[in-house]
Amino acid sequence: MVLAKIPFSSAQKVSLMIKRLIHLLIIAMALTASSAFAVNCQRASTPLENTICNNDNLNWLDDTMSNVYRAMLVYRDARIVHAEYVAWEKSLDECSSNDCIERAYYAGISKIAEVESNFEWDGRWWNTSSANMSGGRVQFSHSADWSITADIRIWAGINKDEFTAEARKVYGMVLIDDMVDSKQCKVLFIPRKSGAIQAYSNAGWGCRLSMPNGAFIDGRYLKSDTDPRPKATLQSLKIFADTKMDERFRALVGDDYQKFVDTANIYIYTEDIDNVGATVVSMWVRGAANTRTAIVMYTGGNIWAARIQPDSKGKLVFSYFSTLGNDAALMPRTIAEWKLRYLDQ
Repeated sequence: MVLAKIPFSSAQKVSLMIKRLIHLLIIAMALTASSAFAVNCQRASTPLENTICNNDNLNWLDDTMSNVYRAMLVYRDARIVHAEYVAWEKSLDECSSNDCIERAYYAGISKIAEVESNFEWDGRWWNTSSANMSGGRVQFSHSADWSITADIRIWAGINKDEFTAEARKVYGMVLIDDMVDSKQCKVLFIPRKSGAIQAYSNAGWGCRLSMPNGAFIDGRYLKSDTDPRPKATLQSLKIFADTKMDERFRALVGDDYQKFVDTANIYIYTEDIDNVGATVVSMWVRGAANTRTAIVMYTGGNIWAARIQPDSKGKLVFSYFSTLGNDAALMPRTIAEWKLRYLDQ
């Protein structure tokens, strides 16, 4: 049987719109309330606030709570979330020690994030928030009631490192606070009802000091045997704005297309010194900026591109492409000057 679609009546549409407006109003009111933000340590005025501001761990937990609260205002019923947050804030007044405040934060974060205690942690988890050619992978194993083992691999370009930790389970979440060779790094993994995990680290003062340059452990993790992120393209990376230009570039560079994508670990707009109204994007691999780099320059009608990468013997090789012909002697001044940064001729 095929059921006909029943259109909303005008009254139903108005009612739905009003409900959405009320939800947005509640979110706006909650976010503008002074209690919705992390403690402002420049204006700390109570024993509780000063205690939080003078303890790096509590300060990090305060930031994490603020981030979780704001996210849940969107994903859950904002009225319920705000009520839970206000009740949690009042519970802090009962604390007069660091340990009590710390426990209250973990309990509050777990409550507002709707953490379920029976979450299936074991398996391989991938950071889907990482940039192209960067990433993070966490292998959770040996899960017990109060502990779990975490084997972590983090990379950004060619910068990479691996860590191991015997993590603790707190209020249904996983806390890493004793990572081998990185004692100052703390990470809180929060399970979501969607089956994903959200990671928050003390990157500001702890993890940043021990992670590979440019790498981050924070982000949204999904369980999978292999990296679940879709294969990147120059269009998905916003280097090209539309499919037509991306396909033109593929046809121009052929098999080198993937090499350009693999070079786009970091990419920035640079100046069109030829003044032809071109968009110019320079890109490179973190940790190999002087040896694995590329540039793409394009207008509505023409494309110019170049790439520098070492060959099998380590010698830097320059490759040039243009819709006006691949004669490097005719390359735009923008690309010629870019080339001189890496090669003498």
